[in-house]
Amino acid sequence: MVVSENLERRLGDYQYQQLLRQYRHTILPAHHPAAVRVQNVMKRLIQVSGLPDLQWEIHVVNDPHESPNAFVLPGGKVFVFSSILPICQDDDGLATVLSHETAHQVARHSGEKMSQTPFYLFGSLLLQLLLGSSIDFSSVVAVLLEMPASRQMESEADYIGLLMMSKACFDPRKAVDFWGRMQKVERMQPMEFLSTHPSNTTRIQRISDWMPKAIETREMSDCYGATNFMNALGLMR
Repeated sequence: MVVSENLERRLGDYQYQQLLRQYRHTILPAHHPAAVRVQNVMKRLIQVSGLPDLQWEIHVVNDPHESPNAFVLPGGKVFVFSSILPICQDDDGLATVLSHETAHQVARHSGEKMSQTPFYLFGSLLLQLLLGSSIDFSSVVAVLLEMPASRQMESEADYIGLLMMSKACFDPRKAVDFWGRMQKVERMQPMEFLSTHPSNTTRIQRISDWMPKAIETREMSDCYGATNFMNALGLMR
């Protein structure tokens, strides 16, 4: 890691201002039910993220032309596209998405990617100099190094996010259901070794393997006790 957190956040703030200009006419007001729902889920995740002191800003973009997506920029700037909400179905599905995106910031994957980029460029140039052919070595480096590293970061974010949503008292078992629905939506996924993300099948398998740890994390957070208490008071539906 050769990129400082300060630089990450400065670049995140720059991207944030660009996105605000880009989506200024489609961002839902903070009092909109969809925005309130996202805010409520994020509040619980922020409490267990280890990043409560960031200047969090949460936006829901209602643009029918945008594909289902969500992301969190360095510095705690959250964007959720409304097209992903029907796929999430409920708060547990939404927490699956938002905990994964928040986990990228917990693990500082933005800084990690920026730190790796010069080495990928150097590797491409070195291969070009040594072999001197017309092959596009940047593509070779991407397939052999960059994409596997990106898939590893995605898996790390899946794992951290699963434990995070469990600690925030969401149901981690719903993560498997969410990725099953995504698998139906994303019918034409590229082959995994040519992708920056694991396949949905791989994700479902790994999340299933991690589920005992997630359930244990949820139990240690006294979620069941809190839920029973709220039920007794008639505050849960």
